[in-house]
Amino acid sequence: MEKLSPVTLEEMKSEAKLFQSVYPELVGEIIRIESSRGHLSEFQMMAAVSHAKKGLGVLSYERRQSINLIFESYKQIYLEHGFDQAHQWAQEVFGCGDDLPYAGSQLDQKDREDRLRKLSFLIQVKESELLELYREFYQCQKEQPE
Repeated sequence: MEKLSPVTLEEMKSEAKLFQSVYPELVGEIIRIESSRGHLSEFQMMAAVSHAKKGLGVLSYERRQSINLIFESYKQIYLEHGFDQAHQWAQEVFGCGDDLPYAGSQLDQKDREDRLRKLSFLIQVKESELLELYREFYQCQKEQPE
């Protein structure tokens, strides 16, 4: 069994700073996914964490293990209690998110309007595609011998 070395206060502060540095990216990804799909599934949350971790760069094995544990804790809180509780935990434990423009799971009015415009456009595109499929289906049905 692998022997764990004790973690120093300096190492803990260093990991906290690492988490703080990528936390805005994590929250941005969560908000982006939540705005289109609602509460994230475990897979979606893992993808959001992976997206945020890209900003960490190269880490030693021990540092990577520590930061993974932090993200795992955040993920569990999010999945069990939602974004607001996970965000509160990150604020209390690591001092994250005080400067986030979206410190909560609600989108501001401009983001909501942009999202509505995009969704409206996507609906129109899908309706056009569906209409074309229906026409083709109807035409094939009409040409089919009985």
